[in-house]
Amino acid sequence: MIDNLPDLNLVRVFVYLVESPNLTEAARRLGMTRSNVSRRLKLLEQHLGTQLMRRTTRHVELTQAGALLYDHASRMLSELSTARASIDSLAGAVRGDVRVRLPTGLGHLYLAPVLLAFARQHPDIALRVLINDYIGDLVSAEVDVAIKITSQPPDDHVARKLCDVAWCLCAAPDFLVRQGAPADIAALAGFDLIAPASLGRRFDLRFDAREQPLLLRVAPRLQSGDYTFLLQAVQSGLGVALLPRYAVWQQLRAGTLHEVLAQHEPAGVGDSMYLLTAPNRYPSLATRTLIGFVSENIRQQQADWARPAPGTRAL
Repeated sequence: MIDNLPDLNLVRVFVYLVESPNLTEAARRLGMTRSNVSRRLKLLEQHLGTQLMRRTTRHVELTQAGALLYDHASRMLSELSTARASIDSLAGAVRGDVRVRLPTGLGHLYLAPVLLAFARQHPDIALRVLINDYIGDLVSAEVDVAIKITSQPPDDHVARKLCDVAWCLCAAPDFLVRQGAPADIAALAGFDLIAPASLGRRFDLRFDAREQPLLLRVAPRLQSGDYTFLLQAVQSGLGVALLPRYAVWQQLRAGTLHEVLAQHEPAGVGDSMYLLTAPNRYPSLATRTLIGFVSENIRQQQADWARPAPGTRAL
């Protein structure tokens, strides 16, 4: 009977409790006091006649009944949110909130204007954009969709590959006039290197991973997690930079940067771009609209980001 079903508001409180690191954070997200959240959990447990969460010496964990309820309830709430957005869209406009996280390089150098174009095209969708390289758990971070560049997508999220990510070594023309170009991989050790900080202070720079891999131990002179800064550094003639092609393809085409050791393919932070969503949530219509918009833009752009065919002239 309908009267025996639990109160949906109590179920929502329970889901927020599970997806928050602690009771205080769950109360903040719900706009309630801690005592109110605890009281509502007890009411739900009384209604169902079973314990849903068990407190241990270190943390709170789900009981078997709690895990079962969360699995169904999280999907149910997601479906309700999607239904609401779909009903709103019947009026002719997609509505809703989308929380998106982007990596710094791709975010600042490419995706920022793409999202601004999306915002102009969909004025009824509210965007919250976070630009940093830490992905973490999308549910606890309150993120609907994230883009990550990696060679191995995380197993605990739904990952959809958008495109390959190629890397290259490049330098400013005036730097190459002063220093010359390295004749081979071994000679690169004598040049100042600019590289992403996530690779480490000293690391093995790998070349031609699809063939017989070649390694060169390097200690970059200049490193940063801000790819815009790395691009400015190489344009200023401070060294040879290891950067993804999406960051430098325009400069390479215009001749303001020249590719170095183009006969070899270096490996960077990751070789693929993935779109990540939470495994237990069905994306809302607004989120799916954003995913489609970004995916189509990247599809149109990826030919410019690809590694040139063999024989292309470079230094």
